[in-house]
Amino acid sequence: MNEKNSLGLNLCFKDHNNPIKLFEEWFNKAKKTEINDPNAFAVGTVNKKGFPTVRMVLLKDFDKNGFVFYTNLKSDKSKAIKNSSKISMCFHWKSLQRQIRVIGIASKVSKKRS
Repeated sequence: MNEKNSLGLNLCFKDHNNPIKLFEEWFNKAKKTEINDPNAFAVGTVNKKGFPTVRMVLLKDFDKNGFVFYTNLKSDKSKAIKNSSKISMCFHWKSLQRQIRVIGIASKVSKKRS
């Protein structure tokens, strides 16, 4: 996350040193202000030919270990993740004039969690 948001405010992080706590605060605000699907985000992967692909998915859960979304294990998205587990995510909350970008490594959650 940048130290300044698109409005140039230096204090957008408040006193948070933990990005998950800040996400939780902003996500809770988005749930009150976004008209549709505050849990929607774009997830980017790379296909076998090396081309980036992006699609919208829904956040199901998150904690200090990461973000959870569900997908069909036979989908192009799942195949791309099997090929390269490096992904990017972008939440955009127009009502708050905020976005959060996340990069990381995707992995399957346990059957119990899913």
